[in-house]
Amino acid sequence: MTLVEVMVASTVMALASVSSAQMWGDSVAWSRRVEERQELLRHIDADLRRREHALRQEAAVAAEQAPMPCSAATGWMLELLSRAGTVLPAGAEQHLEPAGVEGLEPEMVLVVVRSATHHIERRRLFSAAAHGLCLPVATQEVGT
Repeated sequence: MTLVEVMVASTVMALASVSSAQMWGDSVAWSRRVEERQELLRHIDADLRRREHALRQEAAVAAEQAPMPCSAATGWMLELLSRAGTVLPAGAEQHLEPAGVEGLEPEMVLVVVRSATHHIERRRLFSAAAHGLCLPVATQEVGT
């Protein structure tokens, strides 16, 4: 082999090694991002399940009493769901708000948990009437 052939071969070998190391580093970084995203999803879903479980337990006790107006039940649910949540990992934010049909009193609570860095959004809608805390609007009008 001539000196030129040796230099070209070593250059090709060096470029292949650098390229391989860069691809390996990128795959490790991608794997870590996927793992972090999955862990965040587990935390968010566990938080939402914990809130729903607390609501079901408290609603079972509250439903044995006389049904309250849906607006009062929504306020009660909003307070309970905000207390039942856990501390989410950094980068995740939660938002709770009353929700319902436009023009009527809110009868539901919308829980939204987002993470902008991982492009995740989970939404859960909790209804007071579905948990037996109040009578639906149609039933309230008929009963009055």
